[in-house]
Amino acid sequence: MAASASTAASAPGATAAVSPQANAAWKDSEVLLATTFGSKDSWATYLRQAGLRVRVHPEDTAGGAADLAAVEFAICWAPQPGLLQQCHNLKAIQSMGAGVDSLMGDGTLPRHVPLLRVIDPLMSERMATWVLWGVINCQRKCDAYLAAQQEGRWDKGIEAFRSIDNGELRVGVMGLGVMGGAVADTLARLGYRVSAWTRRHRKERRPGMTYFHGMQQLQEFAVSTDVLVCLLPLTDETRGIIGSRLLSWLPAGACVINAARGGHLVEADLLAALDSGHIASAVLDVFDPEPLPPSSPLWRHPRVRIFPHVSSMTNIESAVAQMLDNRECVLSGKAPPPELVVDWQAGY
Repeated sequence: MAASASTAASAPGATAAVSPQANAAWKDSEVLLATTFGSKDSWATYLRQAGLRVRVHPEDTAGGAADLAAVEFAICWAPQPGLLQQCHNLKAIQSMGAGVDSLMGDGTLPRHVPLLRVIDPLMSERMATWVLWGVINCQRKCDAYLAAQQEGRWDKGIEAFRSIDNGELRVGVMGLGVMGGAVADTLARLGYRVSAWTRRHRKERRPGMTYFHGMQQLQEFAVSTDVLVCLLPLTDETRGIIGSRLLSWLPAGACVINAARGGHLVEADLLAALDSGHIASAVLDVFDPEPLPPSSPLWRHPRVRIFPHVSSMTNIESAVAQMLDNRECVLSGKAPPPELVVDWQAGY
């Protein structure tokens, strides 16, 4: 679900030992790179090293007035509204991450072409390990131990002389997409009591998990959740879902982990729940807006952990390899793998 990106283990701009290469049959076809990523230059380098003709916006598009007729594949994250309408021969729009919310809200995007996401198994693994750390951080009261360390205080009573074992902790995962499914599976394998909430009923069931779906079952899901993990796609239906109502349904002392999108969380409601003591702590990786403004009280709250949208970063090299395959599919008239194609109506 992450919006940020990392390079491969090699230095940015360096050629990997085995670099993906574009199909020479479409050597004259251009790729438009339009992104707010700070790593934009690294993305352009990797794409060009793969043999693609890359137009970077706005550097190579003359402020948006350039002729983009040769652009057939657009690689984007939050592109300037109206930009892709200038690409009259566009065959596909490629998100630079697993999430597509930076694109879905743009009413100027041409919806007659497929919208594709990145699915990298290692991104799911990164997310699962990050969430696992967050769960353990809540479970074992690690922040309270850190505070004791900083005060030079030897305090063995922080956990009331009793650890909460995995089988006792109820972890509720909101969203069972690629990321949420990997997180739920990882936690279940470690013996946590995992429940899942999805917006719609799902036929496939993972053994050992409890399932809830729809707004009518959200309260039932919440009251049985000690640690809430949000990995939902951001849609009109899910925006602000972690607000006062959902937070009030969680048991007293529950914890919140949000690694989906900042728009899912109502910041003022979380702060009120933390200050009242009803919510014990929060681990947050995503915000609205980003970067999180210095004036936000979340920065200074003693029971909030802040990460700068790094829970599961896109690896540029592996993403480029997948994008080359997607581009070859659409330019040859083939359908991309269905799991990569976003449903414009559903929003994910």
